[in-house]
Amino acid sequence: MKFLATIFLILITCNNAWAAVRKVRICSDRGLWYPFMMTERGEAKGMHIDIIRMAMKNMDVKLEITPLPWSRCLRDAKKGRYDGVATASYKDERAEFLVYPPDAKTAVKSQFRVSQVEYVVVTATGNSYEYNGDMKTIPQPVRTPKGYSIADDLKEAGLFVSATALGDKQTLQNLLRDSKGSVVTIPNVIQHLSKTPAFSGKLKISKTPIKSKSYFLAFSKQSRLTMDEMNQIWSEIARIREDNTIMTQIAEKY
Repeated sequence: MKFLATIFLILITCNNAWAAVRKVRICSDRGLWYPFMMTERGEAKGMHIDIIRMAMKNMDVKLEITPLPWSRCLRDAKKGRYDGVATASYKDERAEFLVYPPDAKTAVKSQFRVSQVEYVVVTATGNSYEYNGDMKTIPQPVRTPKGYSIADDLKEAGLFVSATALGDKQTLQNLLRDSKGSVVTIPNVIQHLSKTPAFSGKLKISKTPIKSKSYFLAFSKQSRLTMDEMNQIWSEIARIREDNTIMTQIAEKY
């Protein structure tokens, strides 16, 4: 009887441990990165968030998302305060404390990405500049939000980069205030903000993108999730992303 009782207690303990793992806590960038990431009334929103939520729901995993300043989100994930971050492009520096899908470093368009995102050069409408594929010609200072990996790519090209703003909206406000330089961001952000009086008719997008990156749900190396569980989540994200009907429904929300 004592032996059976011991086995019963072990099974209960294992089941409780598994139940604890089935709740995943991630942080997200609270800045405006339309339509992929944004915060409304303190809640994370956007296409990336919707895809991740759906993947977790389909796998019967409880998900908790906390919007934070991006640099703090990365820092807290490194310390293990969150199981992962939504969403991050691959960087060797981040890979020291984050776990990415297996093809994240080598693939131009990863099989396990949440989505693929293009970056473009934005200038004030009075500036006749048009990006021609040569990064060295981009008007300086080149502005990007604080903590964004695209800033490192621009610095490597020898450009003077200002990466102190807390989001794309602030970088664009600084561009219009100073009437010089440029902003590197995604076209969706410009299209969204250009509908508002503060930016309408004041921004110009170069037609040629400068970069295309895969963005991932990356997990903290301190997370209790196993590698197998991470792979299952990435695979479910990929399945949802490839479903045109689901993606159309998500996109129509924004």
